[in-house]
Amino acid sequence: MRSEGAIRHQLKQVLFRHLQRELRANFRQAPTTCRLNRRCLVEGNSQFGVSIGVCYAEVDGRPRKVVCDARLSGGAEQARTCGLWVPLRDKDDIKREFRALMASGDYGVIAAKYPDVTALMWVLGVSVPDDLGEVEAEVEAAEAAPEAPVEGGES
Repeated sequence: MRSEGAIRHQLKQVLFRHLQRELRANFRQAPTTCRLNRRCLVEGNSQFGVSIGVCYAEVDGRPRKVVCDARLSGGAEQARTCGLWVPLRDKDDIKREFRALMASGDYGVIAAKYPDVTALMWVLGVSVPDDLGEVEAEVEAAEAAPEAPVEGGES
């Protein structure tokens, strides 16, 4: 049987990894993570049409309107090397959303995205993790020193 302290430590590690993963996913240059990429409906031969990603970055005062979609050949590479890419959300927005989700105390809502967090919270009998501020500070420190090992490793 694990001690309550060991379970709290595990919860803190899991929260750390999830928040870090959310941040990394948002700042990975891809068509779906660019604020300037918009879904556009393309009329086709079918009755439903298809949507594709289109870059609306302004160049010389006009939107580029260049197709930038990872599902199309070269689309992912185009976004990865684009000098105009802008992250969809900023770091503070991601942290605020993560904190709000965890602070909601709604096991069902949290479990939909992070079932492991919910299980640990349930075992501890808490509705809100109490180490969120500390986890955010540790993620910041890890981001500032990218060569440092990630706490708890991957699981």
